[in-house]
Amino acid sequence: MTSATRRIVLERSQARTARDDEYERSTRRTETDCDHTEHNTEGISDHEEDNPPLLVTPLRYGIVQPKLYRGLYPRKINLPFLRRLKLKTILSLTPEPLEDEIAKFCNDEGIKMTHIKTSKSGKKGVPISYKEVTQAIEIIISQQHAPLYIHCLNGSQATSLVIACLRKLSFWRTSSILSEFMYYSEVSAADHKFVDEFKAEIQLPQDTVPWIWMGLSRKGIVENHPTVKIKNANNSPSIEAAAEAQEAESEQ
Repeated sequence: MTSATRRIVLERSQARTARDDEYERSTRRTETDCDHTEHNTEGISDHEEDNPPLLVTPLRYGIVQPKLYRGLYPRKINLPFLRRLKLKTILSLTPEPLEDEIAKFCNDEGIKMTHIKTSKSGKKGVPISYKEVTQAIEIIISQQHAPLYIHCLNGSQATSLVIACLRKLSFWRTSSILSEFMYYSEVSAADHKFVDEFKAEIQLPQDTVPWIWMGLSRKGIVENHPTVKIKNANNSPSIEAAAEAQEAESEQ
């Protein structure tokens, strides 16, 4: 690693830590204010009681692609914001399924909970396997699950590994993949190796998301990939057709 690269990594790490610290401070203040309000409703006008809830994004929240979002394990304070996303699916990359409070929110909102079990540390320094990454990608690239929110315990390593492998499927350059990775998480040698050696057999759904290979071929379908075997690509509708259908739906 060159001195310039080390400096970039250090700067990204410091910026990420500063963002996380500020988020935790502001979230604690907001939670305290909400608790205070809940226990001191006497004397509050009807107008004030009808005020909409504060919208607090999850830590390390980000928009990956249209209708695909990422972030931390949801907290109670994040639920009003997640409701605004009109989610169909929450994909959890965690050792255990969602806690009861979040599960109740999903049930009330009609959100499908999909759990892919991961470890806290994992073998060889990563908490997720290639099999689990492939399973997550096949869920993500199916439009029936969108809008989708993907998270792990801290919104960093496991989620970043899945998104990095998804970007690799979309022919992103390694430098771009790692730059995005570093925005949300430290990049260890094990992480770099995991992404670099990612090989899989991906089953394309019939309703493949339109952004996965947009602009890379006339039909929008890539049948050959250097590290990923694409299954049933010829039987899937074109990405262009999917994009047109999605645009028509949004205009209705």
